[in-house]
Amino acid sequence: MKIIKIILIAVCTGCSFYSTAQLMTNNNVQITVAGSAQVTVKGDVQNNAGTTIANNATIDLTGDWINNSGNNCFGISQGTVILNGANQLIRGNTQTVFNNLNLTGGTKTLQINTTTGGGNVTPAGILACNNAVLDLNSNTLTVNNSNCNAISNTTGYILSEDADNSSKLTWKIGATTGTHTIPFGNASATQIPCSINATSGSLGDVTVSTYKTVPNNTPYPVAPTLVTHVHNMAGVDNSANTVDRFWQIDRTGSGIATYTLAYASTENAANGNMNMRAQCWNNTPNAWEAPLAGQSNPTTQSVTVPGVIQSGAWAVALFSSPLPIQLLSFSAKEKDNKNVVCNWSTATEINNDHFTVMRSKNGISFEEIGKVDGAGNSNSVLDYSYTDLNPYHGVSYYRLKQTDFNGTISYSKIESVLITDEEIKYAVFPNPTQGNIFIKFSTEENTNANYTITDAAGRLVANGRLNNLSGIQEVSLINVLKGFYFLRITNGSHVFTSKLEVIN
Repeated sequence: MKIIKIILIAVCTGCSFYSTAQLMTNNNVQITVAGSAQVTVKGDVQNNAGTTIANNATIDLTGDWINNSGNNCFGISQGTVILNGANQLIRGNTQTVFNNLNLTGGTKTLQINTTTGGGNVTPAGILACNNAVLDLNSNTLTVNNSNCNAISNTTGYILSEDADNSSKLTWKIGATTGTHTIPFGNASATQIPCSINATSGSLGDVTVSTYKTVPNNTPYPVAPTLVTHVHNMAGVDNSANTVDRFWQIDRTGSGIATYTLAYASTENAANGNMNMRAQCWNNTPNAWEAPLAGQSNPTTQSVTVPGVIQSGAWAVALFSSPLPIQLLSFSAKEKDNKNVVCNWSTATEINNDHFTVMRSKNGISFEEIGKVDGAGNSNSVLDYSYTDLNPYHGVSYYRLKQTDFNGTISYSKIESVLITDEEIKYAVFPNPTQGNIFIKFSTEENTNANYTITDAAGRLVANGRLNNLSGIQEVSLINVLKGFYFLRITNGSHVFTSKLEVIN
């Protein structure tokens, strides 16, 4: 089929230009569309090198918009471009700065970064999505107009939905107060708007993207924020209490804002959708921050977060089971071979009533030996300590139990401690083991100490010397078959033996 090329060389003022061309090509032409004029093209518009368009009226096309001009095409002109076809592309080798961009019907797909709002000193152009879908398609849409009405829609929406957060919208909000709503929608055509209500200060440029996950909340965000889990304090998966969607919201300014995040009913947490709260990821402790105070649910499918100053990745979880009270560390160490000092630190706390220090002789059955009050709610690092004045002799085990105000509990990892006496010089743990074992000893006991591990038939499995100056040595049994084995430690005339069980 023959392609018709039309080269415009005249100024169109107060007139209409209508073309049924499949392709209207502008070759190094300076075009002016002024007054009440309208240029209508039933096909593509391609602007080649050198083309400029002073559009102060209307250009209406049903095909693709192709900008190869080497400039933003429209300069500071304040006209309107209407994409009025079924499915259209915005493409080319040069980014276009549209003033008013009006989308009608079908899906409009970006194949290059694109700007709306106009190129004036005070941009005032509008992006009207109307009933169309605007697919960002791993590109950035920049909105120059800082006013709250710079984006509008009816049943149409903007499609982000890329797990690498490459489909994003940057709104140059600056210090313009009021609610700026991005009419996002998901792949099922459900509207899930994201609103940024600038309340004070300057937000600068606000960049937003969002995507749906599978029920276990994967894939996690990797850029620009790296998220590694949706775990609770004990390291247990919390995805059943977390909405199947992430948001990435970054700002160049330090102003204060209120966010409203919406999601589809098909993205609800498996365990319910009551009293949902948003939380922001914090890279430093590698954890989710406690929910900011004053949050509410304006609809059953949204959460409003006041007082936001953070940039980063956001998730939404049940208030009764927030993402974590983040335990930075827990340790239990002997002191002077008489006491055991337990230390722990938290990065965030949410409704934290108290901690219980627990002790065990066998690492299975634990008893409560002390209680320390929690901070309730905190977004700063807090340090805690508890000393066991009457520890067990030999090897014992310690762990931390955390209890919320509503009675929900979680546990820390287990730490082992060795208190020696005249009969016990060495300790071995864990036993049974699924892999490595650790031989713990006082450093003065390893001067001439050697160990062997044999199976039930007396065959050598491992051997070596206790030469770790920290008083603990790791021995790998990962490739050893399941069964019982015997550890023998010799130190001059002193012999220590222990039975081992491997449960690989």
